[in-house]
This record gives sequence, C-alpha cells and structure tokens, in this order.
Amino acid sequence: MSLFALPRHEVHGGFEQVLSRWRALEDDESDDLCDLGEDANVVERLLERAGAGEGALSAVSGETVLGDDGVGTVCTVLSPQEVVGVADFIASVDVDEVMRNAPDVLSGIIRGGIPVGYLEDLHETLDALWRLYGSAARDGLCVAQVFEG
Repeated sequence: MSLFALPRHEVHGGFEQVLSRWRALEDDESDDLCDLGEDANVVERLLERAGAGEGALSAVSGETVLGDDGVGTVCTVLSPQEVVGVADFIASVDVDEVMRNAPDVLSGIIRGGIPVGYLEDLHETLDALWRLYGSAARDGLCVAQVFEG
C-alpha cells in the first residue's frame, strides 16, 4: 500500500487521475510516496495500541473509496479535514513511543522472532507516515491510499 498527498482538485479528477499521479510518483521513486508495503496491518495495529480512534486509523485504511479497477487496485482518500484529524493524533504521539509496542504486536504476526533490521525499517516507515500527514495537514491537502492486490 502506498500513500501520498495531493490537492483536492486532483481527487475531483477521479480514480484514473489519482492512479496516474501514483504511478508517476512510483516511477520517480519519489520521497512524496509513503510506501507501507505489507506493513499496513502492522502500522494499523500500532496506531490502535497508541490509542488511535477510528478517525486516526483511517491514516492507513482510508475513509472514502475513490475507485476500484476490479482487478485488485483500490484507491481511498482522506479529505483535508480528515487529514488534519489524523495529523493531530499523530502529532500527539512520538514514533518511539509507538514503537515500544512493536515487539508485542509483531509477536502475534511473525513466528520465530523478528527479523534483523525489521524494527529499524518499521521505525523509518512510521517516520515517513508522520511526515506525510504533518505536511499534508499544513498544506491543506488530501491523502490518497492505493492498495494494489
């Protein structure tokens, strides 16, 4: 799963326009793209443990379905107001504080121990998510989440 900020008018341009933007960001390996990859479920569980309510959990799962291509790619979006709600929650918790729950959360997901380097990568992913929502909220942008199956 990938997340990125974009202006409201691009969302109004529809599913195909947002997917085109996503593909361009992917092709450029842009820093503007926050790639949760297969860690979306882990990130969502960590946010739950940190006390995120339903609105803040939409940081990962999205709020409104913009479109579905019928073959595995789905796009959801958060409005600028929803982005502010997520950003407010994220700003209220420190990434290190959220990461304290990672070993416990991961023990129910990963069998045989956490791979070397995984926690550091997860920390970097959370840092990128925090930056994305902080920046999008400051700039009054929407956030799109693209799930590719």
